[in-house]
Amino acid sequence: MGRKLDPKRVRLGKKLRSVRDSVGMQQTQVARALKVTQSTMSSWECGKRKLPVEQAERLDELFGSSGAIKQAWNTANTPDALPPWYTEVGQLEREAVELREYQPVIFPGLVQCESYTRNLLTDSAPWFSAKEIGQMVTLRLERQEVLEGENPPLVSIVLEEAVLRRHVRGGRKVLGAQIARVLTLIDEERIRVQVIPAETECHPGGSGPFCLYTFPDKPTIASAEHMKGEAVMDDMMQVQHCAMLFGVLQSEALSPRASRDLIRKVKEELDDEA
Repeated sequence: MGRKLDPKRVRLGKKLRSVRDSVGMQQTQVARALKVTQSTMSSWECGKRKLPVEQAERLDELFGSSGAIKQAWNTANTPDALPPWYTEVGQLEREAVELREYQPVIFPGLVQCESYTRNLLTDSAPWFSAKEIGQMVTLRLERQEVLEGENPPLVSIVLEEAVLRRHVRGGRKVLGAQIARVLTLIDEERIRVQVIPAETECHPGGSGPFCLYTFPDKPTIASAEHMKGEAVMDDMMQVQHCAMLFGVLQSEALSPRASRDLIRKVKEELDDEA
């Protein structure tokens, strides 16, 4: 009986073959470009041999696939202890042309700085080990590369004002670094942020955080966070509900300009307290 193949390595191989086919290249062409044998290339696509990370990066450069192979490599090499949704969300972000996210409690993962992410996970996910948290921090920061690409998605975020003032472990220093990160992304026009003022009366956002992913070639889907992770939804009625809810929340929020001014004010207050 032959050796049983690693299912995650097989999925990575299928992704590699799919991307290669989409750009119209033959195995021999790719093997020649990477200076490996065709049999090596074939074994990667069949999942029989482990694909080195540096070759995954070179394949992305060769295919112009915007990190798709590296993301698949990360997924294949993520320990089973980490939740599958953690890498699934990163893939959705990479494929989307528009992201719309509502967060009532914390800054979205896509805009978190390293210190905020690490301290947040340490406090909010005590069931993960220090090693697992380190892996999750690395993957979350890699997800943010989507904002640096040639064709980044349009990112619209609605936050409750409480998010700007809620400290994590590390106090004012960490929160200040996080707010500075968001201001930089706003000033570089990589994200659009609207803040719902603290004095706003009760609104429909009480159901919790969610995100909408719009794609160029398939229907929009949504995801909603819960205590142990994030659930992806593709039911049309649920997605439409989230889309309508996001529109309502935007109407409750300050304009992007006024929101930026409020975020700057909070940052200045933190600096003055330091």
